[in-house]
Amino acid sequence: MAAPAQDPPSFSTSLANTRRLTGSSLPHQSKPAQLLVAIESTLSSTLGTSILPHSPTAYFTSLLQCLEKACADEVSGKGDDEEMAETENMGQGALIPATLYLLAIVVPETPSSVVQSKISPVLECLLPLFETALDHPPALRSLLQITTSLILVSSPGLLSSSPLLKKAWNYLLELNLDPRPKVRHLAQEGVRKVLVTPIPPRLTPGAHSYLPRAREWTMNILEEEVRSGGGSKGKKARFADGEDGEGKRAIWVVQGLRGWVAVWGDEQLSALCGVLLSLPPLPHLTPQIYSLLAHLLSPPPADAAGPKPSVLSNLPTILDSLLSSPPGVSDTPTYLSAITSALIKMSLQDDSLLPTYLPKAFNLIFHNILLSPSASPAVLTAAADAVGRQGILRYCIPDEAILSTLTYVRQGSHVPGARKKQKTPFLYKLITSVTEAMNTHALRLPYLFTILTALISRLRLRVLPGDNAQVDPSGCGKTAAEELVLSLVKEVGDLRHQKGFEAKDKVDEVVGMAIEVIGVEGVLSILPLNIEPDASGSAPQPGRAHLLPLIRAKTTNDSLAFFASYFRPLSERLFEKKVAAEDAGRAAEAKVWEVVVGQIWDCFSGFCEMPRDMKAGLTTPFLSLLTSLLYTQPLLLPSLLRGLSLLVSSTKTLLNSTTASEELKKQFGLDQSSAQENMELLKGLAKDMVSVFLNVFSKLPRESRGMVGEVIGLWVGIMTEKDIIETYNTVTTHLSNSLHTQEPPAPGASPISHTMLDLLIIFVPHLPPAQSLALFNAASQSTVLEHKDATVQKKAYRLLKRLLEADKLGKKGKEGLEGFVKKLGEAGEGVGPGAQRDRLQLLAALVESLPKDSLHIIPELLSEAVLGTKEVNERARDAGFDLLVVMGRKMASGGQVKVEGGEAEDDEDMVQGIVQANAEEYLTMVAAGLTGTTPHMISASINALSRLLFEFKDDISESTTSELVSTLNVFLTSKNREIVKSALGFAKVSIVSLPLSVLSPHLPQIVPALLGWVHDHKNHFKSKTVHIFERLIRRFGFDEVYRHAHEMPEERKVLQGIRKRKERAKKKKAARGDDEDDEQKPRTSSGNAFDDILYNSDSDISDDGSDDEGQDAARGANARGRKGQQQQQQQPQQNKKGRQAGAAAGGATYIRNEGDEPMDLLSRSIAGGIATSDPTAQSRRRKPGQDASHFSTDKSGKMVIAESDSDNDNNNGGAANPNAAAGSAYIAGQTSVDGFHRDSRGNLRANKNTKRARQEERDAMSMAMDEDGEGGAGAGTAGNKKLEERRKKRKAMGLGEEFRAKRAGGDIKRNNGPDPYSYVSLGQASAKMKGKGGQRINLTNKKKGSRG
Repeated sequence: MAAPAQDPPSFSTSLANTRRLTGSSLPHQSKPAQLLVAIESTLSSTLGTSILPHSPTAYFTSLLQCLEKACADEVSGKGDDEEMAETENMGQGALIPATLYLLAIVVPETPSSVVQSKISPVLECLLPLFETALDHPPALRSLLQITTSLILVSSPGLLSSSPLLKKAWNYLLELNLDPRPKVRHLAQEGVRKVLVTPIPPRLTPGAHSYLPRAREWTMNILEEEVRSGGGSKGKKARFADGEDGEGKRAIWVVQGLRGWVAVWGDEQLSALCGVLLSLPPLPHLTPQIYSLLAHLLSPPPADAAGPKPSVLSNLPTILDSLLSSPPGVSDTPTYLSAITSALIKMSLQDDSLLPTYLPKAFNLIFHNILLSPSASPAVLTAAADAVGRQGILRYCIPDEAILSTLTYVRQGSHVPGARKKQKTPFLYKLITSVTEAMNTHALRLPYLFTILTALISRLRLRVLPGDNAQVDPSGCGKTAAEELVLSLVKEVGDLRHQKGFEAKDKVDEVVGMAIEVIGVEGVLSILPLNIEPDASGSAPQPGRAHLLPLIRAKTTNDSLAFFASYFRPLSERLFEKKVAAEDAGRAAEAKVWEVVVGQIWDCFSGFCEMPRDMKAGLTTPFLSLLTSLLYTQPLLLPSLLRGLSLLVSSTKTLLNSTTASEELKKQFGLDQSSAQENMELLKGLAKDMVSVFLNVFSKLPRESRGMVGEVIGLWVGIMTEKDIIETYNTVTTHLSNSLHTQEPPAPGASPISHTMLDLLIIFVPHLPPAQSLALFNAASQSTVLEHKDATVQKKAYRLLKRLLEADKLGKKGKEGLEGFVKKLGEAGEGVGPGAQRDRLQLLAALVESLPKDSLHIIPELLSEAVLGTKEVNERARDAGFDLLVVMGRKMASGGQVKVEGGEAEDDEDMVQGIVQANAEEYLTMVAAGLTGTTPHMISASINALSRLLFEFKDDISESTTSELVSTLNVFLTSKNREIVKSALGFAKVSIVSLPLSVLSPHLPQIVPALLGWVHDHKNHFKSKTVHIFERLIRRFGFDEVYRHAHEMPEERKVLQGIRKRKERAKKKKAARGDDEDDEQKPRTSSGNAFDDILYNSDSDISDDGSDDEGQDAARGANARGRKGQQQQQQQPQQNKKGRQAGAAAGGATYIRNEGDEPMDLLSRSIAGGIATSDPTAQSRRRKPGQDASHFSTDKSGKMVIAESDSDNDNNNGGAANPNAAAGSAYIAGQTSVDGFHRDSRGNLRANKNTKRARQEERDAMSMAMDEDGEGGAGAGTAGNKKLEERRKKRKAMGLGEEFRAKRAGGDIKRNNGPDPYSYVSLGQASAKMKGKGGQRINLTNKKKGSRG
């Protein structure tokens, strides 16, 4: 996948990136940077300002003077050493390349009038440099960029009259053939930009003054290639390594032409196509030609607001040339795309020629390419698409062709031996060819299914009955697909049940398209479900329950009455079988019937999407059944709700459609008048249905109500106003009665007050204005806002927010906003837990609805918004930040803010206690919180200022921003950690988002203040501060930041450490290879730019370990030696070989030969034996039950595990492991009675000397000695003899004997011992362990010969 195109860096960013390379060791980097710094220093002293960057005009003037002087010096220096002087002047580190590099940045940003006034002097300097720069690509690339910019800004008159511009254009064209890719691509992009950019006052591209010259040059190069046959017989190459080989020049021209062929001109397209087809068939040139032809001939989008598609007079000749000269296998996909584009172009330009060319194209694509035995998978896919969904069937078969084919079939002309009344239509030949190929080419079935799917999709035309087929204008007749390909669909559907058939997904595509086009009823008539058992109790074969998911996914615009008459009785019968199976205790069978019933009702939603017969489908019995299912079947609730919502939404969509009624009737069998009738029917049912939904809503738990609420909103939206008011009154009555009741709800149910508030929130968009205002006044009462139930408060705030957003309160409601704000202020003290977020969101909606003359309410709400940024709940904090931003945008949009008279006495901008609203005034209001008396308020104010500075940095003056930064820097030295934490966040935001010109004056204060926290680990202050310094160094450079830390020598070491780590990271990155440098990892984002800056640490320095850890890793790498390095180098090569082998085998096909019967290769049933993987490889894989095959079974089928004859098979083990007790000293120190351990606080504690601890120590020692084996030292002593006897006794015990309790009845688990159960693999139990020293496993704990 190609990477998304990135916007070019801004002017200031480009200059900053150049400026930072002043100290680079590479001359081609340092020279432009030094020249830029010198020019900026001169401009700063001349203009009297140090703010960077200066205006583009100033840079352009200075660089032009520098270029003129350099060129004059070059000319004056010419003599005997001319060639050497030119080479020196254009080499790395020279003045002219540096000047050109900076001009390439400056010229596009300079005003057009300034550039036009200096075009002649600039071109007089630039044009002589082209010959010199041919051997120096960096300078040549800069020249190309400057030349492109100069031509783009030139006026039409200047383009026509200036010989210098024409000469520059010729250079640009000639460099399209440069053998160096970067230079050539820049020249091609320059030509494209010039030709496709409209010249004012034109709004569309084309008719450029230099377009004729570009066409002439292109045609000359292509004609020369035609004459030379792709060789190098033409004139000598202009460039040093530009010898033409295998048509490289033609390839480069075609590549560049693709960018601007859209403006070539309709009159000249025919000649261009002719030349392209005359080019020699060279390996890399031919695909480029076919790709360009496909692009050239492709029609514009149907909704493109452009001129009529161009007319190609030689389109038949182009098609004849394409059809008569098929390319090699590798070029076939692009060749097919060119043919497809030409046929589509012909269908739009002159469809009368299609009967002549369609049979030729189809015969070539289908018979010669698709059915070719040697075609690759890529070619087969391209051929199937060319015939199907992207070519002939989709675009080149008109309705008349379908009608003529139907007439041909209805008149019986297709019957063998019958008298033909008309010529066999092409479409009938196509269907016959596909059918025959399915019978004879089983290996091509997946690709034939793709064509069949496109064929069924095209045959969705609905026709009238009769011998002469005609289009049904009402859209209610049968589709053409039902008459022409229904039998073929049945054959394809039957293939799915053949043993071993692999292309089931393709069969499902065919059947799914048939369901979509023909309808469910037509498909089920030939492919019945066969789900219900017959009288004998067995279901008919083959069973097709797999059709139910297809019906659910593909059904639309179908018959709702068919669902009610076919699927409803079927589901009832299957439900009865489920109940009967449950009563009989057959739980598995009952679950199967339950799943099938669920799948049937999953199909219900498809029949509800624009049904053709809504009135016939929504009968009273069917609606009664739906109501009953809504109440009694919670598992079917999602499917029912989805269908009932689609009934309303699809009818609304059709009712509001702007498509012509005739077209809608033809396509869907419905139009706007039908939709209006259906809507009236639904409105009559709305009141009763909403009552049912409300009852269902109230009975569901809170977490399951979302979908029911959406459906209630849809159906309430179509109710009459009278019904809405009546339902609203009922809900509010229940709410008022239950708001202050003390009765607890039933277990698992929500309180009635919560349910009623949720319903009112759903009703808000549909309430009349009078009810909206009454509800607003009722919900804003203190009895609701200060309710003891926090959930009631939360829902009340949410209800008020929805009412404000609906904007239905009218003038009277907006006049009472001040009183509403007063009520909110009084209720602020009693806000319950969890309601703060909804309250802040309500305040945001309130601020957005304020008129411009009521902005004085904002200062009253400001303190609560600021404190909201310190909420414990994350969502509440986000709501607080959002509220601050909403307030800022409201203030920035303009208006007036009333202030107290005393505040306005000394301010000139305030007139009669009124100030103009803007972003700066808003920031001043927020900054007043910095004078708060509590650290909490000061910290919240700093957080608020951080967010507002990031959001409105472009709307406030630099002086205000500078003053804000200097003020907030003071808080970095505070002794309160809460304040410092917020101040660090502000510092990070300002460093990342503010321009360098604003930050530079504050560096002497920022750096020392931040260095004061680099050694403080508490609250992650060190890591935060280090990351801020990384950002500072990234923007200002290390030297600039380090210079301001001279007064703190100890803290400066942190900066040096950052630099070392950064250099080390660069070295590691370079050591990994150049490929990883190109593929940069995308940065993780939370979706909020402010949060990404404040919380993310996108450091490019690795923090994995210290210097010592890095040295250890290096030593470890050296210790691995050359063998380890070779293994690491071989691993990716082996992986690459494996991938190549897999790719090579991707197109392999195998035929399974199962059984002894002869194989009929001509039978369609052979498709069931086709596999894409090697069948012999499957026999070598590990199969389920492979280990179990080592055991015999008894008559009942149980596995019999035989015990070994010898109890001492494993007693002949090897010598003891001398390292078995390694690390035992540490374990003994932790567990012995003489050892020590550390508690949870890290304090050292002595182990307790208890009887139990001593016993555990003895057990541990005995187990350790047992593991040493018989060969250990001192095995013959008396103590060891006892241990040896104990070990033999333990080995004689059966599996699990060590867990048996001495006096209890069950197993026990000892401290620090294993669990009293074990997992033993069948492979371990069946293996012969003699002589291998493994542990003897006795699964049955029975002695040999015992029956017990």
